[in-house]
Amino acid sequence: MNKVILSGRITSDITTFGTESKGGTSFTLVTSKPVIRDGEVQKDENGYTETYDAFHTIKAFNGLGKSVARHKKKGDKLLVVGEIRYSRNEHNGRTYYNTDIIAEEIEFL
Repeated sequence: MNKVILSGRITSDITTFGTESKGGTSFTLVTSKPVIRDGEVQKDENGYTETYDAFHTIKAFNGLGKSVARHKKKGDKLLVVGEIRYSRNEHNGRTYYNTDIIAEEIEFL
């Protein structure tokens, strides 16, 4: 089974790709969890909780992608359910590897 559930904030402008009928949207979602050492949540010098942040590239297609592009913007919170997809691209003689989350469901929080 290939299933991922992420809850976080949009960190990039939402971009569209493809055509109106066969296109989608792409954006970056950041997920955070607190840093815990010796059983205690760590705070920085200003008293804010220290976090581990992970950035995920999300792709949403068809109506799901259109809905996100119309109603959401950078900074908004989302819950994304989808699958992990790996790809490889060649450009100028170099190989690039990508990891994307292909959204199956998106809930606006």
